[in-house]
Amino acid sequence: MEQMHTNIGKKRAMSVISLLYFLLMLLLAVLSFFYTVEIPQKAACCLVLILISGGALAAMLYSRRQVLTKICSVLLLPVLLPTVLLCFGEWELIVPLVVTALLAFFLCGCTETVKTVFGTIFLLLYVLGSLAYFLGISLFSTSMTTNLMESGIAPSRKYRYEVVNTEDSSNGSTVVTVEPNDLDINLGVMEFRAEGYERTVSLERPMQSETTIRWETQTRQQITEELLAISQDVTVRLSDGDKKMLGYDENATIYLRNLTDQDLERLGVPQNNDVLYVNDKVCFRSYIAILEDYFSPSNHTISAFK
Repeated sequence: MEQMHTNIGKKRAMSVISLLYFLLMLLLAVLSFFYTVEIPQKAACCLVLILISGGALAAMLYSRRQVLTKICSVLLLPVLLPTVLLCFGEWELIVPLVVTALLAFFLCGCTETVKTVFGTIFLLLYVLGSLAYFLGISLFSTSMTTNLMESGIAPSRKYRYEVVNTEDSSNGSTVVTVEPNDLDINLGVMEFRAEGYERTVSLERPMQSETTIRWETQTRQQITEELLAISQDVTVRLSDGDKKMLGYDENATIYLRNLTDQDLERLGVPQNNDVLYVNDKVCFRSYIAILEDYFSPSNHTISAFK
């Protein structure tokens, strides 16, 4: 009797491991939607996933009669669908996870009727989901050809830029974009690159054969003086929360000349700021990006068709 209770306790513990693996796959699906998955060390990533998935599969098989394990084993396949589609081509990531999900589903403790019903549903889900996804990609894709000409990171390492040449029927264009560099997730064998925060800071038509990029570090006071030298009527778009913090009405127009250096510090502007020059012309100041919250989550654009 005591041994039976011990075995039940072990099986329940293994079912918790099944739940943890299921939640890990759910997290991966969410990250795949919001980030671009990059695998710099493909062999190492594949090995790590095989070990993790193999351990989880062993736990699921040992506790396959537990209700929690049955639920996790059945739901693994639909949870993996976003990862399979959004990371299509990254076979080192997809193959170990899909093989584990299939084995867990067919070897779980559910009845054959349940497996047949859900298996049919999941098969249709994969077929129709894949068809809709790749059809969407073909519909939203354009005939333009884009080439990444240059990329780099700001001195503070908080921002990165890209220079992209686009060939089209209108003699093409050269675009310089800036995005945050501190929102990525690096797991060693796998990286999640934040997407959807790109801000175009320079657009030139026709396409430029050469673009000169230069970063400088300027103090808060320097940038304030430069902006006020251009115009005393420079306005700053602050959030309602920032206006309230400084004692302004929500509908008030905020002029830079009315903000003290202490106010700027309270608003999060650091002493040293990154300034990007494109062909010797200022196109981006982290000073302004912080004040106007360029890269806030509310400005984040999401696209499943990457």
